[in-house]
Amino acid sequence: MNWRGIAKIIGALEIVVGLLMLSVPLIDLLTLKPLTLSFTFFALFLIFIGYYLQQIEAKPIGLLDGIVATSIAWPLISFEASIPLMLSLNISLVDAWFESISGFTGTGFTVLTGLDYMKPSIVTWRSIMQWSGELGVVVFAMVLFPYFYRLGASAYGVERPLKIEASFYMTARKLIRIYLVLTIAGIVSYVYAGMNFYEAFNHVLTTVATGGMSTYDAGYNVIFERAPFTYIPVMVFMFLGGMNFVLLDKLLRGDLGRVWRSEEFKTYLYTMLVLVFLTIISYYFVDHYNLYYSLIAGSFNLVSAMTTTGFSIGSISDLSATTKLVLIASMYFGGMVFSTAGGIKSFRLLLILKKFKYSSISTILGGKVEKTLRVDGKPIDEAEVSQALLFSFIHLLAIFIGATFMTIYGYSFVDTLFEATSAAGCVGLSVGVVSPTAPLGVKLTIMTLMLLGRVEYVQVITIFGYIAGRKAVKILK
Repeated sequence: MNWRGIAKIIGALEIVVGLLMLSVPLIDLLTLKPLTLSFTFFALFLIFIGYYLQQIEAKPIGLLDGIVATSIAWPLISFEASIPLMLSLNISLVDAWFESISGFTGTGFTVLTGLDYMKPSIVTWRSIMQWSGELGVVVFAMVLFPYFYRLGASAYGVERPLKIEASFYMTARKLIRIYLVLTIAGIVSYVYAGMNFYEAFNHVLTTVATGGMSTYDAGYNVIFERAPFTYIPVMVFMFLGGMNFVLLDKLLRGDLGRVWRSEEFKTYLYTMLVLVFLTIISYYFVDHYNLYYSLIAGSFNLVSAMTTTGFSIGSISDLSATTKLVLIASMYFGGMVFSTAGGIKSFRLLLILKKFKYSSISTILGGKVEKTLRVDGKPIDEAEVSQALLFSFIHLLAIFIGATFMTIYGYSFVDTLFEATSAAGCVGLSVGVVSPTAPLGVKLTIMTLMLLGRVEYVQVITIFGYIAGRKAVKILK
């Protein structure tokens, strides 16, 4: 294990997080509020630690080293961010760590209250955690530190395994440019639709990141009740946030034909339309809301769930079990690969559906037909199909185990299933299980699911692969 290389990679990430933390005292100065000293000092401390680790001489890390680095970095960065949050808000370490994990994983759950009157710098820090965490702090490190590409390309590959440009470095730069374009366009459209700048800035950061944290305890619903037409641009940017960055790049270039020809995009769009229809039907016929509200709230909440954003209109906890199950299915499916969304992703769903189709045909014809799976005309290796099936199973198993454990505390299984799916998919929609008063076991379960879902169980798959590999070697011997 290349521990020196891993330490140097983590050091670069420490500097990135420290620089991001400096946004808190900067916003304090801009809003004429007292400096939040805990964030100021801790940001400087992280930058110092990171600079010290940069002096280590190290060789480039491999794929396994990259997995270890990201496995350490996610809980470590979240924990470090929780310390100044705990000190500034005078909350427990568990709650601060929960909030930080929810922020950096782009989930959007919260155990805080009083957001409506909280210092703008702290509220905005929650949004910045989501904005930076969903794109990946490794992406920022790739651009800020020239050596990072040479040393830590494997760490980047764990977070963002696809490339838009010829290299990971150029891809990271392109991702940030796309992210900034969406953010600026979102701020303009949100303000035009009725939000003030403070609301627009924070909600755009958490929309394009498909995060869902808000500036109010009651979430986006507060803004919807005051400026209902804001739901239109919010839905648009939630949909864009759930899209593949490769296709977003084509979309911004005006290549609509390439976007439409993508089979994954069609799977994403058609699945969403079917689930939107089912949600509206359930709102109207099962929950007995009027047609107008069913159309607006049903479609908005479904898009929010499937893109794993986490904004909501109305109360999710008051919905029927039928409507909750439709939302659970949408959170399980999620957005597209190489996006900020969670879930199993539309590409894996597409592979599974195609595999099921071809297997059914082969069974009917007595196994006489062998069909190579193709997506967008390109052949798909059988190993990739197996990986899609494996990931979907692990994701479902993690959700089921988490939901079952939380029923110990007296919650209904439908509610814990909803919450576990929301956590593992990094969504943030809640039926009330997650709250400031939730039992410690519930909070720890949700925290674990958020972290595992964000890195897509890469550690779990690696561990099982290592164990299986060792057993296979012993058998062969």
